Amino acid sequence: MKNKILIYLLIPSCIFLALLSCNEDKFLEVLPKGVVVAKTTTDFRKLLDDADNERYQYSLTQTAGMVDVLSDDVSLDSTNWDDWTSTRIHFQELFTFKEYVWLYDGLKDDNNWKMPYYIGSLISVMLTEIEKVTDNPELKAQLIAEAKVHRAYAYLALINGYAKAYDPTTASTDLGVPIVTEPAALPSLERNTIQEVYDFILKDLTEAVPDLPDDVDQYKHRPTKTAAYAILARTYLYMGDYEKALTNANNSLQIRDFLYDLNYEYDTTGYYKGTAYPYYTKINKISRTTDQEMLLNKTTIKGIRSYQYMFVDTTTFNQIYPGYSRNGAEYENYDLRRTLWFYGWNSTCTSKISNYAYNFRYYGNYPTYRYGIDGTKSDGAYNISVTTCEMYLTRAECNARLGYLQEALNDINTLALKRYRIGTYEEVTLASLGNSQEAVLDAVLKERRRELYGKELRLYDIKRLHIPMTHYLGSLKITVPADDPRFVLPIFYKYIETNPELEDNDRSISGVTYE
Repeated sequence: MKNKILIYLLIPSCIFLALLSCNEDKFLEVLPKGVVVAKTTTDFRKLLDDADNERYQYSLTQTAGMVDVLSDDVSLDSTNWDDWTSTRIHFQELFTFKEYVWLYDGLKDDNNWKMPYYIGSLISVMLTEIEKVTDNPELKAQLIAEAKVHRAYAYLALINGYAKAYDPTTASTDLGVPIVTEPAALPSLERNTIQEVYDFILKDLTEAVPDLPDDVDQYKHRPTKTAAYAILARTYLYMGDYEKALTNANNSLQIRDFLYDLNYEYDTTGYYKGTAYPYYTKINKISRTTDQEMLLNKTTIKGIRSYQYMFVDTTTFNQIYPGYSRNGAEYENYDLRRTLWFYGWNSTCTSKISNYAYNFRYYGNYPTYRYGIDGTKSDGAYNISVTTCEMYLTRAECNARLGYLQEALNDINTLALKRYRIGTYEEVTLASLGNSQEAVLDAVLKERRRELYGKELRLYDIKRLHIPMTHYLGSLKITVPADDPRFVLPIFYKYIETNPELEDNDRSISGVTYE
């Protein structure tokens, strides 16, 4: 195997991970052979670029996956349910909102916790060691900035999974997650407050921006200004600071605002090629490295693929994507996302094959999938990147909340016109919504759900928007009230056994109902 660059203090960071119940010997077995001590900016460049190695088990691109099993974007039947054995059994408990999730016969680790801490730990050690490098000050500053963006993204996933939604009135006392900046010191793992974690994220991102390039045409795993602004916009949106979220969404879109028009075919580098089919889209077989909507490449944890859990029942599917007409069993689709993103259509793409559910299969290495050109390694995990689409929707939501209603509608119309079949989309107007701010915001949030389906962001929206949730296990209806404590992920029991100071989230009191 080709030598990999690894800073020599990574081994103490592995010991830190061992404290999080990661077996040290097993962890070391997956580290690259031929470890080289990083001494130059070229070495650290290689270390950060290993983020794009899809075949390497520990990658800086990776983030949370399967968190949306707690959302209304997933419904299951008995067949799907029975597939979740051994390593997936704890997801059954999550899906049904049980008090106790981590069963002793289930998965032996929680990658949604371990992987962000691996990234945060590695970055923290790297930031210490890179200070010794003197060969290229300008590149050194950029590498430090890139590292901070990766660390901030990791903590944003942690705080939104393992803590309540941000509330400015209680954030300074609400339990967040531990912040670890010196893993080699084997720190105690008391949980920081939500406010402290968000402050940490914002500090990393704002410090990073000045030293990042504006944008890149390739190497989408490398953070840039447009990506950092986008993550800042997401962070401030989750905090309910709509002025700052709007500013950062604008900053990001001023650098890159590209949107694919699903009515047209694009070549493998992501540029216009020609007209596609009227009921289907040819936005497939482009590359992750040149996707023009992508601001920063992020993937789910290895082995977590959306087709294993992103099912939605027919009724819910048609409510989310109302852009269709129906004649008996035949569906004619106007919203091209229906046929592009979901499996369940015949060869003409106008009729659904099964009569109970749709399966989200957007990303992967199959010929019709978006990143099919990247080959089999692209199917190892699912791409849930930061995109221009999200920034249009963030800007629209902020404008709606701040009273700039026409500006909000401009963005969702711009997006939707490129998602619907030519001639089938009716632009949303203020008059059609009765000049109502509430109606405009509702239209924006519905478009957000449609466009960001499968991006592992729905649970976070449910929490921050304080909305109730309903999904189904066959005929069993599971209803969860707004702000229920079981929307917050529990901490893996082995981590707490090893680190008693690591206080778990209380799931004992819940309003979940089953009928």
